[in-house]
Amino acid sequence: MRLSPSHSSSYPLIVILSASILPVWSQSTVRILPLGDSITGGPESCWQALLWRSLQQASITNTKFVGSRSGQQCDFEYDGANEGHVMIQATEIVSEGKLVPWLESSKPDVVMMHLGTNDVLNNKPTAEILQAFGTMVDWMRESKKVMRIIVAQIIPLDSVFCEECGERVVRLNEAIPEWAKGMNTTESVIEVVDCWTGFDTDSMTSDGVHPNNAGNEKVAECWFKPLSRAIESAGGGEEVSAAASPGMSAGSKLGIAAVAVTVLCRWWW
Repeated sequence: MRLSPSHSSSYPLIVILSASILPVWSQSTVRILPLGDSITGGPESCWQALLWRSLQQASITNTKFVGSRSGQQCDFEYDGANEGHVMIQATEIVSEGKLVPWLESSKPDVVMMHLGTNDVLNNKPTAEILQAFGTMVDWMRESKKVMRIIVAQIIPLDSVFCEECGERVVRLNEAIPEWAKGMNTTESVIEVVDCWTGFDTDSMTSDGVHPNNAGNEKVAECWFKPLSRAIESAGGGEEVSAAASPGMSAGSKLGIAAVAVTVLCRWWW
């Protein structure tokens, strides 16, 4: 069949309108809260900078780190917001209710937690530390029912002020997986990340406690894969039209489709 001029002029319009409703996926920004002590927010803590850079290099860019504290002065600019407080204990965060306002302010989708070092240094029993962890998890889920939670088995401790602390860290880390299993829900699974294995306090800390450059690289490495999974899970994405803005309503998309169908029918008949 030979196309008439009116038919041929309608054809490009059909192509354009059809293309405008092809589905693509737009990832939402994932808000990430690093929660911890000076290992997270201290002056030498640049693992978050290295972690952020690794995410960027892996094209995982739909992230926003959140928290009331700014990042450290590392070798490059990065998204460094965090909730890492020098000397803070997990038990202190709970007894003073500190986490609730932090969550209200930052509104995270993911919490990555490295806590317990100062509790161990202050001779808090493992059971008491885990009880504090549990209360914090409850608060996280009250903030967001489907909160993605990553809890670290913390890095080793070799303090000249506490000969027993190294073994206390071992006991805490051994107890964390079973604790996490008991706290899991279908909507909010806790992933345990092993930051202890392979971390050498002699070569990777400046004082037996805080990571140096090599330690920061090791900590960033331990977080990368579990955080990447949490970002993928939390980011999800929503279907949007190729030519429309991500905020276009479903009704607007349906309207475009209806116009395309109408034009197609007129052209065909």
